[in-house]
Amino acid sequence: MKLFNFEINIDKQNITAFFSNRKRNIILIVLAALFVINLILGAVSEHIVALMPEMNGAERWSENHRMAQISLYFTEDQMVEEDGIKRLEYNLEKKMTEVGITVETYYDLDELPANENNQQVIETIRIEDMGEEPKGEEKGPKLSDLYSSCYSAQGLVTISFENRTAENVNAIGVGGDFFIIHPLTLVAGSFFDKDSLMKDAVIIDEELAWQLFGSSDVIDQMVSIGGIPHYIRGVVKKDTGRMRKAAGLDESYVYLSYDSLSRYGEILSGRTQSKEASEDGDTALTGGINCYEVIMPNPVDGIALKSVKESTGVDDKYIYAIDNTDRFSFFSILKVIKEFGTRSMWGKPIFYPYWENTARGWEDVLGVLLFFRILCVMILVISLVIWIVHLYRHKTWGARDIIEYLADKKYEFESRRRHYEKEKDLL
Repeated sequence: MKLFNFEINIDKQNITAFFSNRKRNIILIVLAALFVINLILGAVSEHIVALMPEMNGAERWSENHRMAQISLYFTEDQMVEEDGIKRLEYNLEKKMTEVGITVETYYDLDELPANENNQQVIETIRIEDMGEEPKGEEKGPKLSDLYSSCYSAQGLVTISFENRTAENVNAIGVGGDFFIIHPLTLVAGSFFDKDSLMKDAVIIDEELAWQLFGSSDVIDQMVSIGGIPHYIRGVVKKDTGRMRKAAGLDESYVYLSYDSLSRYGEILSGRTQSKEASEDGDTALTGGINCYEVIMPNPVDGIALKSVKESTGVDDKYIYAIDNTDRFSFFSILKVIKEFGTRSMWGKPIFYPYWENTARGWEDVLGVLLFFRILCVMILVISLVIWIVHLYRHKTWGARDIIEYLADKKYEFESRRRHYEKEKDLL
């Protein structure tokens, strides 16, 4: 027995008449095509953003709290040292406290370990202690646990293995949580972290591994950089694609500690000066850091970006800071469209790393895609408005007809519902 039966009456004559108009059919096909094109362009845009995981760190961190990923670049005439980064982070933690970002607000106090007097232990730093190892054992989360940061400088190194030498290899000298913010794809081995006591670990890409060793299975192999032994900790996949190559990845890269780059390589990204590195008279470069990146709490839009900029203590004309969190959102890319033509007129001398060049290149592509998406939507909306106006002007119905139509539909629905309930009671 049928429990419920809907009878759908289709007026085939009206449908046939509607689609018999060739001009109308062409317009409908064009509008449908524009709708599909808009969907395709949206999917392509999402795919492009996914190609830049180094710009999506805030999404990986954001669980219970709003986070932001800030990139800060210094102009080439600035001499930024590691001590300068420590001062920046000291100021940044003060700014975080001032705006209400504290350990208490981001951790459950009941879960914090207590000292002997049942008091919470919160890390405090004095300006004169910056750069020194903390004294004594500190318990519980610290303010520095609320954010992850890294810094980097760009330059060149020469790497040797036995009788093979790769000269002037592009190098990124890193410090902090670089490989957390930049999730490179490992082919073999592992990354080194900021807590490594030895600064002799390097990460190379597959292309360089094959050039020096004829294989990518080279973990723990010793190479010479500036005559000093270093050890291959990991091998990463080299990103491909037209945009990546144009951004600088057309050549091999090696990732090593900033300390090794300053001692045994050449820094190109900022102003440096020579300093004595040991009692033996060895010298090293200091300065040259031009990129600082941080993933940190952002309880109010823009507060993270503002805090980082103010923590530098440097005038805006010597820095460029950007919040990557909403960098590829609708309104951000709309701003790129508005700046089209003048966007390349850049007055700040900044040695951008390849990941920032990649992001800026894709921003232009996303701007073009968004322009055509907006165009498609505008045509669809205008066509819909014209069609509604046309129907209204040639209407053969009035307000009373609409009321009667809705009343009839309501009566039909209630009748079918009652019929269904009766048949259900008969079971």
